Amino acid sequence: MRVDAISSVSLFRSGLQETEQQPEISFSSYLKEALNQVSYLENQARSAAIDIAVGDASQIHQVMIAYEKASLALSLTIEVRNKIVEAYQEIMRIQM
Repeated sequence: MRVDAISSVSLFRSGLQETEQQPEISFSSYLKEALNQVSYLENQARSAAIDIAVGDASQIHQVMIAYEKASLALSLTIEVRNKIVEAYQEIMRIQM
């Protein structure tokens, strides 16, 4: 997941402050990026497990940390999906 730096370019013209506009990110592109990050964490955990199985990784705590990161990311993704489905169902129940 990308974290943007907190900075803005300020221009002062006749007492008014203007800031540089950041490009707007759509909800679907944000979700795709989040899912790509979850996939990346799962791949990292998988490769760490393979490394420990073949004897390349010498520190098992790094493998466990990678697995926990992947597990938490997947759990969060499932919860977000559930909230989106709930919101959709609530909208569909609205009578017009």
